[in-house]
Amino acid sequence: MTASITIRIREHLHRRGPATAVAVAEAIPELAECGGEKRALLLMRLDPHLELASGSRWATRGSGLTDEQTVRKAAETYFVSLGRPGAPLTSTVMEISRSTQVDASKVRAILSEIYVVHGPNIFNRPKRQEDK
Repeated sequence: MTASITIRIREHLHRRGPATAVAVAEAIPELAECGGEKRALLLMRLDPHLELASGSRWATRGSGLTDEQTVRKAAETYFVSLGRPGAPLTSTVMEISRSTQVDASKVRAILSEIYVVHGPNIFNRPKRQEDK
């Protein structure tokens, strides 16, 4: 016997991290077949083990990351994967927005607050207090 849909949603969010109702519905075939996003959203709202993390993303209670934490973590991973100290800001924003599902304008604002931006490029160097 397979686990209930509610438990599968909870396990999915615990393994993969915060996600939207759309992403959860796509990941669990039974949800996609019957009700999709609306059913996923209803079940997540009713589950006391889940909470709205930020925006429209849900997470297991106590494990949700803010958008800033999510973007910072993704940016660190992205810069390591590049193997160089900087990249075009536009490309970086698009990639991080795609991987985190955070709105591109919000990603740009967060990155600009955290990292040194010079012209069209962003550098893997945190801003100093004097730079702000």
